[in-house]
Amino acid sequence: MQHQDWLDRWTAGNTGWHKTDINESLREFWVSPGAGERVLVPLCGKSWDLLWLAEQDLAVTGVELSAFAIEGFFSEHSLAYEKEETGSLICYRAVERNITLYCGDYFKFTAPKFNALFDRASLIALDAELRRPYATHTKALLNDEAFQLLITLEYDQTLVHGPPFCVMAEEVLGVWPELRRVHEKEALDSCPPKFREAGVSHVNEVTWVSNAG
Repeated sequence: MQHQDWLDRWTAGNTGWHKTDINESLREFWVSPGAGERVLVPLCGKSWDLLWLAEQDLAVTGVELSAFAIEGFFSEHSLAYEKEETGSLICYRAVERNITLYCGDYFKFTAPKFNALFDRASLIALDAELRRPYATHTKALLNDEAFQLLITLEYDQTLVHGPPFCVMAEEVLGVWPELRRVHEKEALDSCPPKFREAGVSHVNEVTWVSNAG
């Protein structure tokens, strides 16, 4: 997806991927790396999952291209924040929660290594040519033993084009061989209307975790 397209979707409210609840697989399969440890949430939007992770006594860092989404997150949850420029990205730091969100190009984001990763809608939001670079960049931001939880979708992509994109197991394991498939469920009802309109009858949501989990 092109940057401007992503920004336009947020400002126009065309954000079918945004959920106003906590992801079920996150609740069920998350393995905390320990109190105070740092977790990375790429392309986080204004996900409510950020709040849940912070409630697990973790230091949550999200990265998002859209300032509209980030400021919406703080506004909708009545969270005060401090804002500062940090190189090519802008940092939004919650005053009373251990949540820090960076606004800008994820591929330009750098930080000390993280102890965990949560990716609910990042890999599947990217065009095919960006997915391997995304995985490479993300893994470079993680400690070797970091716990990782990744969610992907599988469906007949000859019928409809993402986002969210279909990412099959072969592709996932090609860049994340340390992940294992732990859960899958029907997810058509949570996909954009264009899926049903195109004749898609089944969407498989797959949860992957690192072997550390």
